[in-house]
Amino acid sequence: MTIDSRAALPPDPTYDYGGHSVQITPEPGSRTQWRVMDDDGYLGIIATADPVKGEPEVHFAVHFAGEEDIPPTKIVPLWTTAVEFLIDAGEPQSPPESSDSAA
Repeated sequence: MTIDSRAALPPDPTYDYGGHSVQITPEPGSRTQWRVMDDDGYLGIIATADPVKGEPEVHFAVHFAGEEDIPPTKIVPLWTTAVEFLIDAGEPQSPPESSDSAA
């Protein structure tokens, strides 16, 4: 089995998609969560998630801005797909002061 490099950890510090460029930074105090920010603000968090349907590789949970403490909106196998989902469907907001949420 070949693991796609887009599933590797940690995610790249920047990502360009659909004319948008986002910054991906570690969530303070966490090794499994990353904030996704663009020029307009905070889009949300991507976080490692348990494998889905018995698939062995790491998956990434998507939490929109303001929804960090509820179950993830989507779980995908690639961090790039998680970031693209935030870019496509998210609404930029001000980042939280600090986050102790878990995926």
